[in-house]
Amino acid sequence: MKMNISLLLSAAICLLISGCSNYRELNDLGVIIAMGVDHNEDPKQPYRVTYQVINPSGLSQTNKAGGQGLAVINYTVTGKTLLETLGKSASVIPRENNTTHLSLIIIGEKLARNDLDLLFDGLDRGKYSRVSIPIFIARGKTAKDVLGVIEPLEITPGKNIISTTQNNQKLYGSSSEVLAYEVIASLLSEGKDVALPGISIRNASQIGKQTKNLETTDPTTIKVSGLAVFRKGKMVRWLDGETARAAQFVTSKVKNTPVVLPCKKGNVTITTTGVKSKMVTEIHHEKPVIHSKINVMGELLETTCELNFSDPNVLKEFEKKMGKEIEQQIKRTIRITQKEKADIFGFGDVLSRTNPAYWRQNKKNWDNLYSEAPISLKVDVQIINSGLLMKPYEPK
Repeated sequence: MKMNISLLLSAAICLLISGCSNYRELNDLGVIIAMGVDHNEDPKQPYRVTYQVINPSGLSQTNKAGGQGLAVINYTVTGKTLLETLGKSASVIPRENNTTHLSLIIIGEKLARNDLDLLFDGLDRGKYSRVSIPIFIARGKTAKDVLGVIEPLEITPGKNIISTTQNNQKLYGSSSEVLAYEVIASLLSEGKDVALPGISIRNASQIGKQTKNLETTDPTTIKVSGLAVFRKGKMVRWLDGETARAAQFVTSKVKNTPVVLPCKKGNVTITTTGVKSKMVTEIHHEKPVIHSKINVMGELLETTCELNFSDPNVLKEFEKKMGKEIEQQIKRTIRITQKEKADIFGFGDVLSRTNPAYWRQNKKNWDNLYSEAPISLKVDVQIINSGLLMKPYEPK
């Protein structure tokens, strides 16, 4: 009996001693929520990394001037590798570094045009890294510049970037979040290249880095800006507007997006409510042929045409027009990527699964095969709703 009591007392003491051994006060931690990686001109220290750290005392004082009123503080260091810069940041960040809340990574355009492969090794291999972090390319500016903007509607630039990208995907579809593990998978794949969303600075000025940016109705802000196309880990060009959106049609990442179609004396706007695509490849005369079928559902929400939309034949006509318009936009985008020999859609991955023997023999030459492959594209559109008003407003 005495032995059992002694064991219980020992266990209780151990629990009391070790229960909070890893406990940290928030004010003792430097919580890193965003990271910007830029090219550094010094070849001995090729990376310039900006770490954005939460300022706990500023979270409730974001409307005040001075460091105490800012929700985040940026620290920039240089190094040979990302892990080295994280270690070096301890010399400027006065608290214990913590990357468990890292919510996004921004890569400067100049660095992206050099090479991404080695950059992501640390993220995939790192002990303290997560691979579910969205990745963005800073367009025309450095990642440091983007993280330096004081946002008027969101507490941090990172929150603004993620929210704006999600809104774009829901309402227009030219951009979508791409997570680190997806980038790593594409970099490792022999049949798919990387495509990453771009962000830039609107109304760029020095005031954008000051609290004065909160005192104007036309402030400096961060905006979604195009789709960066990569070939074998190196950025080669941008896709913008309809061409960027067309790339998202092929991969079914478009949700709701307006398509404007001309008609006599006006335009019709049809908004998609669902997009589903299917990619198939076949071999014809020892050459790959790519087939893509895209089904689109939409609603007619606006028109200035003098047409009767209660007539099913009128709706059928616009279904065909919309299908033809989307098809032309997608073909234009695919031709651009074929010219760059950048298969951002993953047609090669599809080929490797459906024709593994052919793929093993030709995968090293896939960029050339892709650039010359004929594309068979079919877009089917179904308008499921034309609104409560069947006829347009009649002019007085």
